[in-house]
Amino acid sequence: MNQKYANPADYKPAEAMIIYSARALKGFNGKTGLIGIGSPLVSAQIAKRLYCPDMLMIVETGQADANPQEVPISIMDSRLTYGSSWQMGDPEGLFPLMRGEIDFGFIGGAQIDKYGNVNSTFIGGDYNKPMKRLAGTAGAVDIGGFAKTTIITMAHQKRRILDQVDYLTTPGWVVRRWPEGDWVRREEIGLVGGPSVFISSLGIMRFDDETKLMYVDQCFPGVTPEMIKENTSFDIDISRAKEAEPLLIEELRVLREEVDPLNIYRTR
Repeated sequence: MNQKYANPADYKPAEAMIIYSARALKGFNGKTGLIGIGSPLVSAQIAKRLYCPDMLMIVETGQADANPQEVPISIMDSRLTYGSSWQMGDPEGLFPLMRGEIDFGFIGGAQIDKYGNVNSTFIGGDYNKPMKRLAGTAGAVDIGGFAKTTIITMAHQKRRILDQVDYLTTPGWVVRRWPEGDWVRREEIGLVGGPSVFISSLGIMRFDDETKLMYVDQCFPGVTPEMIKENTSFDIDISRAKEAEPLLIEELRVLREEVDPLNIYRTR
């Protein structure tokens, strides 16, 4: 392998997910994004350093363009304020969505379904008696409903990549009138944008222009389309899958040495 490329044996799937997510932001130089805490923020920091220095990052609690020296672990973490050019509050963080000023949203979650709906609220049971209560929506519903486009990332596990999420926190392309109603396209209920890409720990998935169903666009080096299919709970289309460009050694260095040196997220 060329010296500038990393060997797949030398990095973890979570590191690949973070770096390929950073690459997905290349087209947003000079644009404004609302970034979720966790691996989305790590990826955005890499993208700022390597690909889009003029991208403006806003966190829903009102910090703009922060450059934390340690990775924050929640939206209330004071480390988010370090280096920020603007420190306000939740309204100032989320209101730009309603004004159409956010070019992209970037979020994680616990589950995603075939239409790009995301769940970050609860797992199993019902809303009042769940098997597991999660962190909740925060700004995820606003981001998915009003950003001009949404990027989604999470680990690729069969229990996460579903035909239908346990609870619809963030709307995808086709949403169900809860809990047992009909399925409608997002534009029918007045939502703009929509998910453009889902980057997992195995590959890059996109959504068909006509059906809006998720399909495999790229597999990470060392991953086959069949591996993605085996780890997905619905019959995902792998007919269009190709291998992604290898990771760069420099991308790994920036992740490990500059953005997440304490390993808060990069191999978790």
